[in-house]
Amino acid sequence: DMRSIIGGYQDVCGAVIQRYEGHVARFMGDGVLAYFGWPRAHEDDAERAVRAGLAVAAAIGELTAGDGTPLAARVGIATGQVVVGDLIGGGAAQEEVVGETPNLAARLQGLAAPGSVVIAAATQHLIGGLFELVDLGWLELRGFGGEVRAWRVVGYSRAESRFAASAASASACIRT
Repeated sequence: DMRSIIGGYQDVCGAVIQRYEGHVARFMGDGVLAYFGWPRAHEDDAERAVRAGLAVAAAIGELTAGDGTPLAARVGIATGQVVVGDLIGGGAAQEEVVGETPNLAARLQGLAAPGSVVIAAATQHLIGGLFELVDLGWLELRGFGGEVRAWRVVGYSRAESRFAASAASASACIRT
């Protein structure tokens, strides 16, 4: 039934996000809001988020609906400042995040093809050359003045180390 399918989806997402030391803020039906960098920050939180996004997309692709139809996740990742707090209403406290970042992640998720990960410019800047990316260009997104640049993450880069990836990224920036 639908409840067991969504439960399986949520279990897989939660396990993958936890493996990359992310924090599941909440499940919203078949959607998941996760943070990387809160409540515990790492210098590579953007990288962890992208790795988790790729792993979630792959793991969900292994699940099927009751009729055998494969499931697919769409992942949007944005990086930026947010305010996290507890809102109290209706008798229960609920964690809430405020800021442009979660809204941008939601818009990017809406643009992502099934089974894919789309990231914003700040995330792309932080991950350097660690991943193979396809530039989606400048996009008009509802709720954002002007255009927003986005990339689709194809997979892991062939760079042999974080240093090699950073050096490759830096030299690419210098040539631009």
